[in-house]
Amino acid sequence: MVSVTVVGATGYMGSELLRILVNHPKVDKIVPTSRTHAGKPVSSFHKNLLKVLDAPFVDVDLKNIDTDVVFITAPPGDWFSELPALLDTGVKAITMGGKFRIKNAATDKEVYGGYENTDLLNERVYGLPELYRKEIKKARFITNPGCYATSIILGILPLKEYRNGLDLQKVVVTSISGTSGAGATLSDKLHHSEVSGNVRPYNTLFHRHTPEIESILNESFKDLSLSFIPVIGDYRRGIVSNITVFSESEPKDLAQTYKKHYQNEPFVRITPEIPEIANVVDSNYCDINSSYDPKKKRIIAISALDNLLKGGSGQAVQNMNIALGFDEKSGLGMISGHP
Repeated sequence: MVSVTVVGATGYMGSELLRILVNHPKVDKIVPTSRTHAGKPVSSFHKNLLKVLDAPFVDVDLKNIDTDVVFITAPPGDWFSELPALLDTGVKAITMGGKFRIKNAATDKEVYGGYENTDLLNERVYGLPELYRKEIKKARFITNPGCYATSIILGILPLKEYRNGLDLQKVVVTSISGTSGAGATLSDKLHHSEVSGNVRPYNTLFHRHTPEIESILNESFKDLSLSFIPVIGDYRRGIVSNITVFSESEPKDLAQTYKKHYQNEPFVRITPEIPEIANVVDSNYCDINSSYDPKKKRIIAISALDNLLKGGSGQAVQNMNIALGFDEKSGLGMISGHP
């Protein structure tokens, strides 16, 4: 059994972590932290946890954490400077923000700024199990991927089998995400009256997940360049990524290549139909479908996942399971409802 601290337990990622961890068969202690709500019952803020987790929030400095694992969902800040000392105590840390996702120090600084530590950056393991499971098993510091990044990387990765025949300079992706992807912080652009009945593209020329996606994929593709447009839709949670990769000839056994690539992955499902958010929301699954359009000479891959679970807290718990030698699926058995 293990003990777990959730730093920033009042945000959407923190809330989902608590919801998963209270039912995790290997977790016997949860320490939920919040400076603003310290001393108040968790269930007074997260109403869904009434009679499930009524323990109080606590205010604790990173250096004083003494649990086996810490999930850090709080925004980047001065607390980063305490992370090396915490790791040296034997605590495994999983960060949920963008800092340290990009291994190139100059790009990390340009995109996320703030605290710099080359040793941490070199040590960190990118927490995408489908690509770095072996590294995650030995890691003490894991940085969880972004939600858009997870959906896009998983959708493109099997195409490395055909990389010599692809136009990797014109990979085009449009992803639509629910409003929860922007986090719990209030914003005039996320008011119900602004979002309801609306679809809003944003950051169309540059999104901070783009260098993250390119840096990870180019470990396999070398020269891939991504044109990425994110969109906010009128719903709570879930991402659908529509991926186009141009290829002059039809890739041989495309669907079978995807199936073979993910055949041993517990949370990736290759579907015969176009994936839908309804089938993955509230689960840790990512559904993917691929096809080839001979008229336009393009591969179309579509992926769908829950941005707060496989794109966030669910994947973080999956990483914890791997790092601690647990069954990878522990605590993650939830599936979407129907209808």
